[in-house]
Amino acid sequence: MNRNEQLNKIHELLDIMTQLRAEDGCPWDREQTPSSLKKHILEESYELLEALDRGDADEICDELGDLLLQVVFQAQIFSESGTFDMGDVAASISSKLKRRHPHIFGDAEHAGHEERWERIKLQERNERGQSNTLAQRIPSALPALKRATKFAKKKGPEPHYESLQQIENQLKVLRHNLSENNKTTADIEQAISLLLQNTCELCAATGSDPEELLRQKTTQLIASYDSKNQFT
Repeated sequence: MNRNEQLNKIHELLDIMTQLRAEDGCPWDREQTPSSLKKHILEESYELLEALDRGDADEICDELGDLLLQVVFQAQIFSESGTFDMGDVAASISSKLKRRHPHIFGDAEHAGHEERWERIKLQERNERGQSNTLAQRIPSALPALKRATKFAKKKGPEPHYESLQQIENQLKVLRHNLSENNKTTADIEQAISLLLQNTCELCAATGSDPEELLRQKTTQLIASYDSKNQFT
């Protein structure tokens, strides 16, 4: 499609969403709220990840559409109260991209782009009156492994050899706790949590994504298990 054809399809999607939410629209769509749609955003995101793993272009296109629907749906709901609409959403991200890429849309040098990106993000938070604490900058809704790794990166990850040493130490503690009859579940869980945290530190130090690594490994294990077991 050329640019005009693409824009026409986007306009069509916006019109469909408006009609679904109209008084004579779909009852299910009309009763949805920003909060009730949260689970669908998460589900569609994971379905897109699976499609990307499989590499099927048609499936990826379909799942991108499902995720786009969630963006359009949320924007439509907020537009009905006059808060913002899809145009405001597009304007917001366009402005942000230009602001965070001064080496493309301005006269800044290409060198030091990553450090400048972080400085711009901090400046944006200051201008909005938001706190720059890590508690505010690292979303609590992130999956636990990803959140722990992001924390390690933000604070500055430990050198990989120190993380390895901590992992070895925690394994010793865990073995000891599991062998002691008087150790409580809390003691064992504490040792496991520290082991997981130090593993995330190691991932941050090596540039790895523990969430993605574990997701891929689990997919492989499930496929291997299914290949060895017959299900009817």
